[in-house]
Amino acid sequence: MCVIALKSMTYAIKAKKALSDFYIDSEIVRLEPNMTKKGCAYGISFNCVNLDSAKEAFKKWSIRYTELIRN
Repeated sequence: MCVIALKSMTYAIKAKKALSDFYIDSEIVRLEPNMTKKGCAYGISFNCVNLDSAKEAFKKWSIRYTELIRN
């Protein structure tokens, strides 16, 4: 699974909608502050197979993310 760290719950909700628009199943997850470099609290998890499509969805929806975490 891939997790993309986001600044806020608002961005996480927007990201979930963007991924849904691209038919990518995802889940909003709470991140521990030490999991990311900037201490982001929320992320969106999805199958890494869809990473390129996810990046395209975020670009289309103008969603900025802080980092990508691969599990």
